[in-house]
Amino acid sequence: MSLKARDALLSCLAGVDWPFGPLLALLDLAPGADVLDVGTGDGRLLARLREQGHQGQGVGLDPQPGQGSLAGRAEALPFPDASFDAVLLVRVLAHLADPAAALAEARRVLRPRGRLIVAAHGPDHLRATWRALGQAEPMATPASNARHLRLPVTVTAEAARALAASYGLSGQASGFPVEDTLHLTVEDETTGGRER
Repeated sequence: MSLKARDALLSCLAGVDWPFGPLLALLDLAPGADVLDVGTGDGRLLARLREQGHQGQGVGLDPQPGQGSLAGRAEALPFPDASFDAVLLVRVLAHLADPAAALAEARRVLRPRGRLIVAAHGPDHLRATWRALGQAEPMATPASNARHLRLPVTVTAEAARALAASYGLSGQASGFPVEDTLHLTVEDETTGGRER
């Protein structure tokens, strides 16, 4: 199951466009902001932003770009300094060999007073599902300044098996359905007003 298919399943369970609709509502990006989505995949986040009437430039970058996005790596962004008002790293840092380099690059391409937004699965993400499948639960503790996006879902045994397979996991599905949570932690850093 691809990430897109997994998100479609989670969207169905949550009744909203997971995670893009709820995330964009939480972020409240300025309508004219120039936005870079690092690790854009198939570009769904930027497409959703445009559907909401966003008028600023939206640029997607991915090592395996889809239609309308650019090829590139988070650790070496192919843009000049101070190019964007917001840089988004949504469910990306955990997949990088050098997350610190990616964060440094994101800060480099931000304009003064720009926003660096990092979103990752929080420790409550599908916790009850993993427990019911006999899998280890996440131990991560989000930063104290993080905001949290939590959506309740009911996960059936069939959905749990599909989710587990999408993560390369297996396990006996017992005790389903379970009441669970989709969880993103979102850290939003604004760069200083100094000239670069």
